[in-house]
Amino acid sequence: MTGGASGARFLTTLPYTRRAAWMERAEIVDPIRVVRRAHSHQAVVLNGSVRMDQLAAALVARRRTRPAVVLADATWKDGGRARRAAVRAIDHRDAHYCVLSQEEATLFPATWGVAPERVHVTPFHWVLDEGQVEEVPDTDGTIFAGGDSLRDYRPLLEAAEGLAAGVTIASRSRAPARAPANVTIGELNHRRYEERFRSASIVVVPLVPRRDRSAGQQTYLNAMVLGKPVVVTDALGVRDYVEDRRTGLIVPPGDAAALRAALGWLLDPANAGEVRAIGERGRAVALERFGPEQYVRRLVEVVDLALAARE
Repeated sequence: MTGGASGARFLTTLPYTRRAAWMERAEIVDPIRVVRRAHSHQAVVLNGSVRMDQLAAALVARRRTRPAVVLADATWKDGGRARRAAVRAIDHRDAHYCVLSQEEATLFPATWGVAPERVHVTPFHWVLDEGQVEEVPDTDGTIFAGGDSLRDYRPLLEAAEGLAAGVTIASRSRAPARAPANVTIGELNHRRYEERFRSASIVVVPLVPRRDRSAGQQTYLNAMVLGKPVVVTDALGVRDYVEDRRTGLIVPPGDAAALRAALGWLLDPANAGEVRAIGERGRAVALERFGPEQYVRRLVEVVDLALAARE
């Protein structure tokens, strides 16, 4: 194996090619090459949310001489026996798991039966290019909601009825037989999705509350870094990223009345100054704490923790 422990290069499938902190240490390959070359490195970093990477982790785990394995974004839904068997195939004393919130760091070991000291919090990040976040875009007074992972759009459809703003729901979810006249719902191509997202004045992320995994960070962090006020369901991990009434609004899950009240408050011209301040604070926090640079630095820290634990 190459190098000493701290500072050793590692194999990875995560393509953070624009991040100097990553490229100083990372050798980016596909999952097949990770398996083939794992014996020559002290650590590998895989994407825990990708099936091929999960398979690679399981194959590496079977090696007699194996590296430390760090699984980023290990946000797994509890799928019963099959999922638990898959985790058992991956897990070993040198396997480390990255979750996206403090709550998950507590829940993950209990859910999957892994050692708590091998579970690490790596807060997620916005995924826009730097050029896209240099300036706050102009907005058009509309409301945007998008994505499919753990989303519940029913409260938003109810809350949107009669609002003095158009609402776009960009999702593969089937449109109801009768949607409010001000709501457009359906799947959008990438270009149209980006256009509607960037022009919206408010972004809503209505989540299904679960006790095994979080979701939605990419959507609300992308909105925050563009200075947009967000309304997010109070689901697992949200409060690690959003401070209610300071960097966004948090509403109870499934509560259409609370969501309607939040949207009405944001749209009221009398609150324009406070709404603008929420957007500005959200942008500042996203830039300072939740950028890709901060994310990869934390992942590298976890790699070094995993290597130190082997000594």
